[in-house]
Amino acid sequence: MNKVHVIVNPFSARGKTQERWLTIKEIVRHHFKEYKYIFTEKPRQATEIARGLLKDGYDLIIGVGGDGTLNEITNGFFKHDSHQTVNEDASLGIIPSGTGSDFIRFLKIPHDFNKSVALIKHAKANKVDVGKVTFTNPTGGKESKYFINASDFGLGAEVVKNLASIPSGKKSALSYYKGLLSTIRTYHSKDVKIIIDDKEEIQGRFLIGAVANGSIFGGGMIIAPHARPDDGYFDLVLVRDMKKFEIILKSRHLYTGKIDQQPGVTVKHARNIKVFPVPYNPDIPSDVNIEYDGEVGNSLPAEFEILEKSLNFRF
Repeated sequence: MNKVHVIVNPFSARGKTQERWLTIKEIVRHHFKEYKYIFTEKPRQATEIARGLLKDGYDLIIGVGGDGTLNEITNGFFKHDSHQTVNEDASLGIIPSGTGSDFIRFLKIPHDFNKSVALIKHAKANKVDVGKVTFTNPTGGKESKYFINASDFGLGAEVVKNLASIPSGKKSALSYYKGLLSTIRTYHSKDVKIIIDDKEEIQGRFLIGAVANGSIFGGGMIIAPHARPDDGYFDLVLVRDMKKFEIILKSRHLYTGKIDQQPGVTVKHARNIKVFPVPYNPDIPSDVNIEYDGEVGNSLPAEFEILEKSLNFRF
């Protein structure tokens, strides 16, 4: 029998999760006779909570929230700056109660609370890949973060950075697209050098560089239509520089699952990706931002590594 603990983000879904908890709590109790729960009180707190619970012997951690909550708990499954999990036998489940929920949608996890909890109870733990991104933090030191869905550099990261100033209670599923339209007014594509698996080099001027483990990001955009979360590879999606009207015209393809068929879009499969700004001066911070699962990172250079089948996920 699993030792179960639920981590609830009451601020997710624009604060509606706190109201929903009374209903969710009874559903969880119906499926799991014994469990404990805790509410997060501030951003990033779920990571340390999850890591502590795993060290204390809990082997099924269930998050209640959206992609942000899922990312924080995923980070808690790993030791600090390590490829190793705290407990390789422990599993993660998610009860959807968020705004975007892109990875949740990608895995087709039901939004009905009873169905999602029943799935966690009865589904086997599937081994999924997790991405690790390492970059230089503002103090000059190396910092690593984990992502279960997608990370990107360029326009997408700029949008996430701009949206970070908006309170979570005011964000909606369309916030990312609105932020995209606002950001492209002043955004310019970036020159970068990309090294794939230490054997292939690409240099050019790109609008978007997405490192995808899942297919969907940005509140429903299908950035990597053929990505799989358990194949041991990222789908690296590169969108070349283009004029602003062309960006708006082609953005619709992000919702049709056909972005990879458009001229100027390249998709590569990779296990390790190193990205540098061009020109690169290690003493000067670059202006090419990074995001991971919708969280603000710092800026290039960065290294992306796939941790193959490193996390047990109930879906």
